[in-house]
Amino acid sequence: MTALPVPVRTRWQPLRIGLVDLFHYDVEEFHFRDGRLLLRGNNGTGKSKVLALTLPFLLDGDLTPRRVEPDGDPGKRMEWNLLLGGEHPHSERLGYTWIEFGRRDGTSGEEHFRTLACGLKAVAGRGIARHWYAVTDQRIGQELSLLDPTGTALSRDRLAEAIAGHGMVYDQAKTYRRAVDEALFGLGEQRYAALVDLLIQLRQPQLSKRPNEAALSRALTEALPPMDQAVIADAAESFRSLDEEKEELRAATEAEHAASAFLDHYRRYARIATRRRARLPRSEHSRYERLQRDLTEEQTHKARAEEDRAAAGERIAALEETETRLRAQDAALREGPEMRSARELEQAAAEAARTARAQERAAADREQAARLHTRALERSGAAENRLAAAQRRAGDALDRVRGAARDARVSLPDEPTREEAEGAADRRRRTLAHVEGLANEADRAKAERHAASGRLDEAEADLALAAAAHNRAEEAVAAAGQELVDAVREHTRTCQELTYPDPVGLLDEVQDWVRHLDGPCPARTHASRAHNRASAELADQVAVLVHRRTELATRRQDLERELAALEAGGQRGPEPP
Repeated sequence: MTALPVPVRTRWQPLRIGLVDLFHYDVEEFHFRDGRLLLRGNNGTGKSKVLALTLPFLLDGDLTPRRVEPDGDPGKRMEWNLLLGGEHPHSERLGYTWIEFGRRDGTSGEEHFRTLACGLKAVAGRGIARHWYAVTDQRIGQELSLLDPTGTALSRDRLAEAIAGHGMVYDQAKTYRRAVDEALFGLGEQRYAALVDLLIQLRQPQLSKRPNEAALSRALTEALPPMDQAVIADAAESFRSLDEEKEELRAATEAEHAASAFLDHYRRYARIATRRRARLPRSEHSRYERLQRDLTEEQTHKARAEEDRAAAGERIAALEETETRLRAQDAALREGPEMRSARELEQAAAEAARTARAQERAAADREQAARLHTRALERSGAAENRLAAAQRRAGDALDRVRGAARDARVSLPDEPTREEAEGAADRRRRTLAHVEGLANEADRAKAERHAASGRLDEAEADLALAAAAHNRAEEAVAAAGQELVDAVREHTRTCQELTYPDPVGLLDEVQDWVRHLDGPCPARTHASRAHNRASAELADQVAVLVHRRTELATRRQDLERELAALEAGGQRGPEPP
């Protein structure tokens, strides 16, 4: 598909012309190059017919043959271009002719387009049944199509619907010409009519072979803007008073020469006298100028200092306003659900740390009780072993004594002596005391073991509670962390001004942070970065808008001056090439 042409000048120039269901054409389009169009071909191929149906017809809107056809033949009626003198297979036919103009804005470089179109409907036996015109800023083939999806040309009502909001459809040639003049030329009704008449006059075939100087001169004269009568009157009055002014000029020249000769002598005298008398005023004036320069310089320094002071005050006010806004934002962030979730997360982490420390203390108490219990059991076993060993040694000693007595055939007294009895009793008492001490030590060990078991049970219970609290704290930490991640996700999704370039990365950082709580919150860090970035972008936009506003204000003043001049009755000529 061929690319559509674009305008390159600031003035309106033709870009394309086209025919839809007219003459022998179905859909045909011709492109201009730099506002010019060259049609080449053999005789009878339709070159003149294309120009007759487009220019200057689309600027004039008159369907009479003398204005449409280059030769002005009254027999070539407009309906023939549709029905082809009965050669067309249908008894009625609807077609369009159109032309597109474009220009480029010299300030902004924006492209503007205007499309002029004329719809014609012919019926056998009735001629042109209906015709209408359209002026729109849409481009055919891009925003506008003169054919429906079935390939049928649009009717008048469907065309009006297609260009609604971008142009108008007209049923009368007069209103259409006024709209074309306002959209492209701005000449006024009379000058625009003269321009169209001149174009019709100049496009006559074989104009150089059959020139009509009078008609051509009349057309060129009518195309020129009318001369102001006040200018004509001033010119006539100037010609009438030209001789008087020449005489006055000669007398004034003679007087000027005489006065110049006198002034030459008088200037020398005045120069010498003035130099003599102006010595003191010159010195005083020099002093005055020096003081004036010093005063001006000091005033300049003062004005610059006042400007610096005002700028510093404005800067301080802006900084105070920024500080207030940032404090409000910080307070809002601290009171937000994210910070509440962070505080709950910190409390849960502290509770988990306390529970872990309590669990460690309970485990230490349990280990100490287990060691004491083991030591008591060892002591009790050792005492029992020593008692059994003492009893065995005593029995063995008695058996040895009795065996020795039998071997020696010495009868042992049935009753021991008092000393022996007391010694045996004393040994038994000592043994009993020792055994009672061991029993007491065993009881103490057992009591310590029981107490250690109690403490162990309490430590295990505390450990279970601490583990449950730790699990709950971990669950609370995980829930708070998930709530914080969800809150950050919702915040980043609903933010309109402070947008984040990488919300997925932000959520990953927040999710990592809730596990170890190391360093500042990534949500606050990213929010601060987004705020700084948005502030810088808004400052750039404000600068651009201020510049644009200044340009628009200047352009508006120029347009208001131009409008005032036009309303005052002035006429604006075309811009020089």
